[in-house]
Amino acid sequence: MVPRSSLFAPLLVSGSLLLAACGGSAPPPNMPIYAPGTVLYRLPVVGKWRVYRTHYGANNDQAYALDLVIDDDMPRSKRNEDHPSYNQPIVADAPGVVIIAVDGVPDNVPGRANKYDMHGNFVVLDHQNGEYSLFAHLIPGTVRVRKGQFVPAGTELGRCGNSGHSFAPHLHWQVMTDADASSARGVAPRYVPYERNGAMSVDLPQKGDRLIAK
Repeated sequence: MVPRSSLFAPLLVSGSLLLAACGGSAPPPNMPIYAPGTVLYRLPVVGKWRVYRTHYGANNDQAYALDLVIDDDMPRSKRNEDHPSYNQPIVADAPGVVIIAVDGVPDNVPGRANKYDMHGNFVVLDHQNGEYSLFAHLIPGTVRVRKGQFVPAGTELGRCGNSGHSFAPHLHWQVMTDADASSARGVAPRYVPYERNGAMSVDLPQKGDRLIAK
């Protein structure tokens, strides 16, 4: 679960935390501008995952957000490394420009959420179509992209962790209308076909669904 974020987020630059405003981004020369409603989104993970929770019905940026975990038992261990989702690659859901990349927030001990930091280590992509994706709770030191960088779909952004407002390792993922989550509305992703409960689908996943992403 992720509370709504503020306009400013800490950005790790040369080993120190700075404050960076969530401004717009100019696409690189090889980044096309897409019309609204034309970008398709892949699942931002690789392998077999499960929908731990949906945020459907929320009247804010999280209206279509998902909390995803590896499709395996969730242990009660207080070690993040014992959780199957921990350190799994998180990838770009569609082509985009990195508009926010936050690193340096410590992981939590499982069972204890950081109530003072919202997304922890996270990345926001600008898809140049009026839509933005947010990937939260990454492991500190694993964020592989920087602000202004263009990334194709499937590019590794970081590793699934337990930073920010999180009780156990998982990925919080959402598509929204603004880089500033506090003023954004949620967007229902238009999915690239993916495997859902043993059959191909483009529909919104539901709580408990088993997903396979390649």
